[in-house]
Amino acid sequence: MNNLRYFSFIIFSIAFQTLVGIFGKYAALSLPAPTLTGIVTNTFYILSLGCLVLQAIVWQQALRHFPLSVAYPFMGLVNFVVLFSSAILFQEGVTLANIIGLILISLGIVVLSHEIRDAA
Repeated sequence: MNNLRYFSFIIFSIAFQTLVGIFGKYAALSLPAPTLTGIVTNTFYILSLGCLVLQAIVWQQALRHFPLSVAYPFMGLVNFVVLFSSAILFQEGVTLANIIGLILISLGIVVLSHEIRDAA
């Protein structure tokens, strides 16, 4: 049960890292010209930085409970969420290469999840 609780740190890290990318894209789209004042006062940049801080905090907690070699590959899930979010939120395309890459990432995550289960 503790492993599941500790695994939530990895899930939150994935969520915050995904939000960093999404808010960053919104920030880039909402700035007519990248000026220092525009960046500092842009709500999406501020949200992106806030999520980056939160991601760093929960990531450190994840690393307290899992080896880096086990925890880090799960960050590959960010690719899934970002790919599908970009298609839905920004109407960006999903290619065959994207899908093949996600399949390879999935296979790696499955292999590593067995290592976590065996360590429990």
